[in-house]
Amino acid sequence: MRIAVLTNRDVESCVALNLLHRTLGARVGAVFLSERVGGRAPTSRALEPLGFVEQDFFNRHVFPAVERAAPIGDRFLTFTEFERIHGIPVRPLGSARTPEALDAMRAAGAELFVSIRFGHILGEAAIAIPPRGVLNLHSGLLPQYRGVLATFRALLNGDDEIGCTVHTIDSPAIDAGMIVATPRVRVHRAESLLWHILALYPPGVEQLCRAALALEGGEALRAERQDPAAGAYYSFPTDDDVARFTAAGWRLFGRDDIESLVARFAATSVDGAAVH
Repeated sequence: MRIAVLTNRDVESCVALNLLHRTLGARVGAVFLSERVGGRAPTSRALEPLGFVEQDFFNRHVFPAVERAAPIGDRFLTFTEFERIHGIPVRPLGSARTPEALDAMRAAGAELFVSIRFGHILGEAAIAIPPRGVLNLHSGLLPQYRGVLATFRALLNGDDEIGCTVHTIDSPAIDAGMIVATPRVRVHRAESLLWHILALYPPGVEQLCRAALALEGGEALRAERQDPAAGAYYSFPTDDDVARFTAAGWRLFGRDDIESLVARFAATSVDGAAVH
């Protein structure tokens, strides 16, 4: 089964793509990238440092640096390296609704679309392309936390655990569709928002891959319908939201988070020793 991955040009998406590829391998035949998550840019200046880390720091500085060297051991690959090493076309997609975008998605020849942090809403024409449908990994429990930065909202609300949701996309409605799995992890007060976001991807991608392989085997997914009246939709946090978040003792990210991510892509620790 050939799969096209729809994801975002940020470090969390690249981590998720690496995890996905390690299970699905050659089934991944194309990657399409959006440039940001959400229908508009965040208005909170307090979120700018997180945005810098997620996109600018890794895309402009870390990824070009590691791409100049041969891959070492089992380090994570950058978007560019997926194309260079595995021959997987990685293409930016400015929209998911234009004729050009639809033509590109059709040309991928995918039987299944897998979406992770993809920044564009899929219209009915895009959803109809893959014969086995579209699976999405949403970084929040549905229907409680629809929208962007669901993990931020769960931490701000004082939840003891956070989760993500594997669900189908069968309409342009945001974070709707049938719920396939809801893996969860415990909240750790000493860790940051970025740490918690990244902690969801190993169990989330595992369940996403299980669903994809079940479809490949001709199985019908065991899924539950969402209650459209339940939960809430959250847009980007405001400066006041971020102020309440930090007043509650939370951090957007920490030094250890950045060092750990750099090590996964560069295969070295902060002192220059190789990571095995």
